[in-house]
Amino acid sequence: MMVRGCPTWCCCNWWHAHTLSNSRSAICCSSSSALTRARGLSTSLENPAPLGGSADEENPVAETARRVCETILRQPRWESSLSSRFPPSRLFHPACVRLVLRPLASSRPLLSLRYLLWLSSHHDAAPPLDTPTASCLLDALARARAWRAALLALRSTKCRPDPAALDSFLLRLVRSGLPDEAVEAISELGTHLGFCPSLPTWNAALSASLRAGRTDVVWRLYETMMRFGVAGDTSTASYLIRAFCAESRLAEAYRLLREVSRNGLVPDVVSLTSLVSGFCRDGNYGKVSELLHVMIAGGRMPDIYTYQSIIHGLCDNGMGDEGFRVFNDLKRRGYLPDAVTYTTMIDGLWKMGRINDARKLWSEMVGKGMEPNEYAYNAIMDAYCKVGDMEQAQRVYDEMLAKGLKDNTVSCNTLIKGFCLQGRIGEAIELFEEMPMKRIERDVITYNTLIQGFCKAGKMAEAMELYWELLLAGVQPSVSTYTPLIHVLCEEGKVADAIELMRSMEAKGLEPLVCTNDFIITGFCKQGKAEEGMAWLVSMLENNLKPRGETVNALIRSLSSLGRLDDALLVLSAMFEIGYSLGSSACHVLINQLCQDKWCKTVECVEEILVSD
Repeated sequence: MMVRGCPTWCCCNWWHAHTLSNSRSAICCSSSSALTRARGLSTSLENPAPLGGSADEENPVAETARRVCETILRQPRWESSLSSRFPPSRLFHPACVRLVLRPLASSRPLLSLRYLLWLSSHHDAAPPLDTPTASCLLDALARARAWRAALLALRSTKCRPDPAALDSFLLRLVRSGLPDEAVEAISELGTHLGFCPSLPTWNAALSASLRAGRTDVVWRLYETMMRFGVAGDTSTASYLIRAFCAESRLAEAYRLLREVSRNGLVPDVVSLTSLVSGFCRDGNYGKVSELLHVMIAGGRMPDIYTYQSIIHGLCDNGMGDEGFRVFNDLKRRGYLPDAVTYTTMIDGLWKMGRINDARKLWSEMVGKGMEPNEYAYNAIMDAYCKVGDMEQAQRVYDEMLAKGLKDNTVSCNTLIKGFCLQGRIGEAIELFEEMPMKRIERDVITYNTLIQGFCKAGKMAEAMELYWELLLAGVQPSVSTYTPLIHVLCEEGKVADAIELMRSMEAKGLEPLVCTNDFIITGFCKQGKAEEGMAWLVSMLENNLKPRGETVNALIRSLSSLGRLDDALLVLSAMFEIGYSLGSSACHVLINQLCQDKWCKTVECVEEILVSD
């Protein structure tokens, strides 16, 4: 069985492997030279460790190594000097190479890489690095975050670190938040060294990619993992399920869960909670119930975050009463809801209009020593704004600031929206203008909220001025920016301006709402341009867009008033096909016009209209 939707290689028999892949191109690296720290490096060579040879052999080699280090550190172009000053028998002696490279790697990793590349250019004379020295060099480059330099060193035939050093290098890479580079490095190591990372390293790379929000890298890593023939474990399955959930591919995540469960693997609580959260958002509580049973049967007991997801989903899907029941049941069973769970439930109660219960829960949360965060205060402020109690919303806002919590864009947007809903535009503008002075960023929601407030108050000039200010500020407008502006322009009979704004919106890659077309048709009708309105309606129908019933009624009234009975009847026919009925006002105008014109088929038309209506 295949896991569809990700690359076709990703199969539910995910623990079986395939073949090794070859990939990736060359990597460039720059190196540097310096004149400092020569004394410290030279000192480290004065008492070298035993080299495995006689005393007569050790001292000359050690002295050569000391002088090589001094030359490298003091001369910018040291390569030619080394070849001319030292005999190859000592210069390329394994002990000399080791004594030069190890201290150099510790203090000047990029310079040590340059030395390695110089050695590599002398294929016959220079020996390969011993494994400990190669591992030391790789570790030094990794600690310096010189990732590409490290890969360049690994391509050299002289550098073969041990597997533990290679694993450590990859772990440093993935933990540095560089998922693309990690995939590249794994492919490089496989190609040049035949190295396959350990399973913990694969899992660490998958985890880091998820944290970076890069599910595309998760699938690339998993593909490479399969080609290397690596069998996954419970952690691997958990990361794949979380990646599916992050992409809202819940059905595939659930299929993978069932497959691995049949093979005795139970993913971790975090991944199962991600799946629970996804099904809660979709309102699929049958699957949520199944998942809870799977978790309990597999020894993965649901935690407070699992139930937090369930409560949040219930509240968002209009099932706040059930969410409140789950919340109270949790407390009875000994769970300790955190501040986020309390805030979620308080927000849900406010949305249901259960203000007293919400206030009690707020007091209970504070009484348990949980300090509400900005999100909690914003939720309460929003609730008060929606019921029109701006004074109480302002008090909550002031309390939030008094608690030492920072004012932020969301809290300002909440209050601006509340003021606009109450028609208190002046106070909304005042808060809007204070935001830059408080170093609070205005986002597109800030502008949209105030634009909608201006439009609602009939202040179109101010709304358009704010629109231009938004563009000058470099804020990207959204559909919600344009829709109220187009609506009011059409209401004012400025349809040409509305259409121009709509074209500007489309040029920015924004898809107008269907109702935007309704506004324009209605605007044409108000201007007495029913013919243009009819043409716009035809365009809507050709694009499978369904107009509102009141829009079609307005167009029929306009066409009838202008004596365009044939067109009015055509629109009427289309209206009936869509499933709308003719409004009494439009019906009166149409029948009246038919009677006045003494049309030959007036009686049949009237009967058909009445029967259809």
